[in-house]
Amino acid sequence: MGPATLDCQSETFRSRVPNLGMRHATRYIFPMNIPESNRTNLAGLGAVALGCALAWIWLGFPAPGIDDADIFFVYARNVAAGHGFVYNVGGEAVEGFTSLLWTLVCSGLRASEPLLLVVNVLLGGFAVGACLRRVERPGLFLVLLAAAPAWFAWCQLTLMETGLWCLLITLLGLAVAEGRRMAALVLLPLLVVTRPESMLWGAWALLLLFARAGKGERLRMVLFPAAAFGLALAGLVGFRLWYFGYPVPNTYYAKVSPGLFSNLWNGLVYLRNYLVGSPAVALLAATAAYALFRRRPAGRGLSFWLVLYLLPGIAIPVLVGGDHFGAFRFYQPLWPLLCLVAALEWPAPIQAVRPGLVKIFLILVLVSGWVLFPLTANLKHEFLIAREGRANGTALVRMFGDLDAWPTVATITAGGNKLTYPGHVHDLMGLNSTLMAHAPGERAAYKNHTGFNRGVFYRWQPDILLCGDSAEFDALVLNGLHDDPRFRALYVKCTLHRNGAQLGAWYRNDFLMALPGTGRPVAPPEE
Repeated sequence: MGPATLDCQSETFRSRVPNLGMRHATRYIFPMNIPESNRTNLAGLGAVALGCALAWIWLGFPAPGIDDADIFFVYARNVAAGHGFVYNVGGEAVEGFTSLLWTLVCSGLRASEPLLLVVNVLLGGFAVGACLRRVERPGLFLVLLAAAPAWFAWCQLTLMETGLWCLLITLLGLAVAEGRRMAALVLLPLLVVTRPESMLWGAWALLLLFARAGKGERLRMVLFPAAAFGLALAGLVGFRLWYFGYPVPNTYYAKVSPGLFSNLWNGLVYLRNYLVGSPAVALLAATAAYALFRRRPAGRGLSFWLVLYLLPGIAIPVLVGGDHFGAFRFYQPLWPLLCLVAALEWPAPIQAVRPGLVKIFLILVLVSGWVLFPLTANLKHEFLIAREGRANGTALVRMFGDLDAWPTVATITAGGNKLTYPGHVHDLMGLNSTLMAHAPGERAAYKNHTGFNRGVFYRWQPDILLCGDSAEFDALVLNGLHDDPRFRALYVKCTLHRNGAQLGAWYRNDFLMALPGTGRPVAPPEE
């Protein structure tokens, strides 16, 4: 079977699609003694770095990393210091993170935000470079890629595992579509230790490898990749049972879903909003559907198998009910392969359109993506939460550093608050507490914030309960805890000034009464 790029090398393609090629341009940008493949890689890396910088400007110059990334950094720091996979030093072993491999990467780099940002840019560059080498007009691919600033934000700036996941999904998709079993053998175990949904992705990839191979080659094609996948999965589950006591991450138990039908409805809404939220997404979705269903006289090409391969990436967010984060985090890792499919299939639907009009259309798609991004993404808020959490932890250190023991703190946002505070922190959402995550009882109805249990809170009775970003949000995810008469008898909401720092929070009354040297009177309650 010939490579699918032959479709894009026809005279029709050359005459109808504007010349957006970069191979000749890169010869002027990079020295001639650099091989063409390396020039393509450098062009892809440069495009990712530029897009990342523009997204950073568009988001208001935030410090890299959101609050959930800070949770990775907490575990990474403790692993690097020899404490193991713990949230609180000396506390229980708990898998409060979704990616074991990314946690280890963060640990190896000592949770350095600048280094991790560079790593994410490199990962994105590798993914883009792998796609660029498979298209005749890389410039067309890059224009489509750049039309989604959310991809640069989620896969580079947030410092989450999304960039690593994107690279692995991209490379495995290419390996499956091209029938490269040895590449699949290497990538499948890496997939297993990167995200929990790898179980479905891996099984689907093996099925496609089997279906793509000839009748006499099918067993040979999947035997060793399937063995590697199964051994990696068994090893990971065995490690979890031995180390943490549970077969899946603690985040699974903390994020209890309301039910299958509710998940499906919310997931379909999530998918619909993604498809209509950006002209670029709608365009690429239509092109992917065209690639899947159009008739090919020469057989099924690369783009056909890539679209089939991407189906779990579309279906899994629907099955789990979408996501509470803005800018469609779950769909961003699919973007490079969607752009590749569009670049391969682009000319066929528009053979009658003038190249000049196509250029104008592409520019409009590109510009609209960046114009709509700050209006629809709501990602600035995530970086703000991380900044406020780190500031809270810093204030706590200044206020109580003179005490014999650090006060215990409870919080909804468990990343930045813990990253900068060495004392014991209770995660009210249960991601980093097996006691809270496994507690029975009524759950809140807010997506991915359903772990709170009032009985566990009263068992803990922390010295300080940090306030969330809004009273309405706190009341929703804490099931009205602040209005409970028992809580009101135990806690007071105030701004405490001490040791040159101040922090508004809920303080336990007996903690305040026993606190020496307040320095300034406690401010009146803030309602």
